[in-house]
Amino acid sequence: MKKNIVIWILSIALIFFAVYTVKNDQGKKDAENTNATNIDTTNTNAANTDLGTEQNITSDSGWQLKGNTPPEKVLAPDFTLKDLNGNEVSLVDYRGKNVYLNFWATWCPPCRSEMPEIEKLYQETKDGDLVILAIDIGEDNKTVTNFIKENQYNFKVLLDEKNEIASAYGISSIPVSLFIDKDGYIVNQQIGAMSLEQMKGYIDSFESN
Repeated sequence: MKKNIVIWILSIALIFFAVYTVKNDQGKKDAENTNATNIDTTNTNAANTDLGTEQNITSDSGWQLKGNTPPEKVLAPDFTLKDLNGNEVSLVDYRGKNVYLNFWATWCPPCRSEMPEIEKLYQETKDGDLVILAIDIGEDNKTVTNFIKENQYNFKVLLDEKNEIASAYGISSIPVSLFIDKDGYIVNQQIGAMSLEQMKGYIDSFESN
């Protein structure tokens, strides 16, 4: 009788352990599959949680970043930031060219995962009329420069050390990509990391706007 009770208790314990293990593993997989990382634009503290596609974010210019639904065609707020060499770059400098504007940071896993795809896109389009501007949020020049050099990326990187431009664009999760046409209007957007094919799909949409 006692032996049966012991066997019964051990069986219950094994079942409990198996259920806990499955749930724990699923939780880890869910975290790994997150394709956007929330940020606090008043500082650089990050929480590894998914933004969700139904969250509305209103920028200083008045348009809303809502999931991956393209905003109404509105003029992109101009800005001036320094690149990694200390040169000032303004968005208006690229009027007449299509611009792929990407907000990111070195500590953001989804951002790092799509950087090689952005580099491939840059290599394919660098002689065309597409400009890639990757705006790092809240980090210093040394940190970002080391990351870019270590990974041998060649697209232009700008520094938004005080999060001012991210706030102006209503960015609360990264990576976020905006597609700005030759007249300076935002025509498409994407919250979360993208593949090269997805990037090309958005770039093709310039032709239809």
